[in-house]
Amino acid sequence: MIWAIVIYFLSAIPNVHLIFKTSPGVDKIVHAALYFILCWLVWRAFYHQDTLPVVRNSAFLGAFIFCVVYGFLDEYHRSFVPGRDSNFFDVVADIGGVLLFIVIASLTRRHHKEDKERPES
Repeated sequence: MIWAIVIYFLSAIPNVHLIFKTSPGVDKIVHAALYFILCWLVWRAFYHQDTLPVVRNSAFLGAFIFCVVYGFLDEYHRSFVPGRDSNFFDVVADIGGVLLFIVIASLTRRHHKEDKERPES
């Protein structure tokens, strides 16, 4: 939850382009990185809870849905911040970060499972 709040407050900074002067496209990398981390944290929260097995078993899907919805809500929120705008490509970058986490984590988990299942020689 703290990371979601951090993203919210970063989005609430008015006229951020006057504070951070970056090259074109750097903001999309920042979006992807922020949402990569958010997805990792949400996935961990879903996967490591014991109350609802269905949430644990669908942790990747749940993290994906949560982060995508949060990305759209964040862009909507930003449309009300002076000097900021709502940008569809920011949402695309957010989703890119989410998907990057899911792909890397899925491959890592699959590789880790295969190593555990191999008989030792």
